[in-house]
Amino acid sequence: MQKKEISININDFPEKLHYIFKSSKIYDSSSHPSATVLYSNAGFYVKIAERGSLENEAAMTKLFQNTVSGVELVEYISKEKDYMVTKPAIGEDSTHYLDNPERLCEVLAETMKFLHSRPIIGVPVSPCMDLYKEELKAGILKQDTFIHGDFCLPNIILDNWKLSSIIDLGLAGVGDKHIDIYWVLWSLNFNLKTDKYSDYFLNLYGSENYDKAALKIVAEKETQA
Repeated sequence: MQKKEISININDFPEKLHYIFKSSKIYDSSSHPSATVLYSNAGFYVKIAERGSLENEAAMTKLFQNTVSGVELVEYISKEKDYMVTKPAIGEDSTHYLDNPERLCEVLAETMKFLHSRPIIGVPVSPCMDLYKEELKAGILKQDTFIHGDFCLPNIILDNWKLSSIIDLGLAGVGDKHIDIYWVLWSLNFNLKTDKYSDYFLNLYGSENYDKAALKIVAEKETQA
């Protein structure tokens, strides 16, 4: 994640967050136009977005912290904007492990299977499923698995090849496993500049654990979205 040092006006932020910025160097590490992500060298990330837009992510960050593997949620404030404060993850995102694609696929498959095996009782529905109302109604896809919703390499943090944290949880919740499978394959292909590891990942995940037709439907839908 790239960081660029910036200057801020501390009074632009809720007073409850001033301790994060006082006497600290602040860096912009935003990667998407829908949200600003600031890093304070006091040891905090602050995500800022439209009011109400980070509510699900904050809730899922807390849930992952307690039951899956995630960073610590420090604050969630919703005023004129949403502010979500987390502690940094230990390690580096998975794009730093591209020199050993086979091992990376093994870790990602293990991580995905672990997430998909988590209990779903009390877990909210993933916002991803809004795109698949027709497929759910027709029984083509299911809403029966704890998914990430954007299972891409930058969102899987590893520490010396071991899972440290799963981050960027705005789309996490109960949904169809093929959404995660599609996105990890897309991310592997994008980052490795080849699709030669797709079958290797799918074999690791288990041919008995996914449906090719459902995966094709998700791929077509996500490509059009």
